[in-house]
Amino acid sequence: MKELKNEFFAFLENARQNALEEAEILTKDDRKDEGNILKAKANIYDIFKAIWNAADGMADDKESFCEAFRKKAEMIPSAWVTSLEKAKEHNDTHKILIEEAKLSAVSEIKDKFNSLFA
Repeated sequence: MKELKNEFFAFLENARQNALEEAEILTKDDRKDEGNILKAKANIYDIFKAIWNAADGMADDKESFCEAFRKKAEMIPSAWVTSLEKAKEHNDTHKILIEEAKLSAVSEIKDKFNSLFA
């Protein structure tokens, strides 16, 4: 299980760093709003480290860990789905882009998790 955690956390950190580096490039290119969207996305990777640790603390075995992780991985982003829906209702383009970026990160993370625990 420790090897899986190390691989998952390395994935999260690499994705976070990539998002932050791209955000910095955009900001330097006078595209601060786009950079801020990527910074919001980068924060999601840290949130999923916390989700892993919380699920790990609640689990006795691999199966219960996976169940706890998946439950939290659905529950926490649900607020972002709601926020996206409201942003669409109000045609808030900036908020739409932020929420879509965050949910894109969630999708990437879930795919990685599922590939590790398939």
